[in-house]
Amino acid sequence: MKHTRQLPLLLLLLISLLYLPSCVTTSASLGANAIKAPYATNLRSYKTYAWYQDVPPAEAAYDRGFSASLNKHLRQAIEQELQERGYTKVAQNPDVLVAYDVSVSVPLEKDKPENFAKGFGYSYGYMGGYRYTYGHSDMPGYRNVDLFKQGTLIIDLINPKTDLLLWRGWTEGAIKKFNAGYSTVQKRVEEVMEQL
Repeated sequence: MKHTRQLPLLLLLLISLLYLPSCVTTSASLGANAIKAPYATNLRSYKTYAWYQDVPPAEAAYDRGFSASLNKHLRQAIEQELQERGYTKVAQNPDVLVAYDVSVSVPLEKDKPENFAKGFGYSYGYMGGYRYTYGHSDMPGYRNVDLFKQGTLIIDLINPKTDLLLWRGWTEGAIKKFNAGYSTVQKRVEEVMEQL
């Protein structure tokens, strides 16, 4: 009789343990992660790309030790990884547009809605305030750049016809030094692009 009363309790404990891993969020995850939009077609069928913005519309205000060479290293590493995956850079009519961010912690006194017009915020490439304006149409698992830990490398693929995010890959806190050399940057970009 004693064993039959303990059975429901044991069963409840086992069920709880099975559901526990589903409570872990991706922000605490180590390594690279990615999400794909439900409306995205087969990403492997795309063959051409261009940058979402080839040149920032405003001069970047690098501060807190940021190095302009990081932008160069990131673009070079992303282009190399895309080429290794069979993509070709084109000037017109690309299959996908590419953008990147490295998240930046914003001082509390600057992080106020009244400081930014709609579509503005922070990222490494555009410290002057500009943010990409492509949509994500309630993409499962989507987070704004400012919700990632500082130094998180984020690479996005965007549909050029609809201006909607198709794929996002990231690795939390991967860029620890904002003046990182090419080999470090290339390794982090490769980790993210392996998720594609």
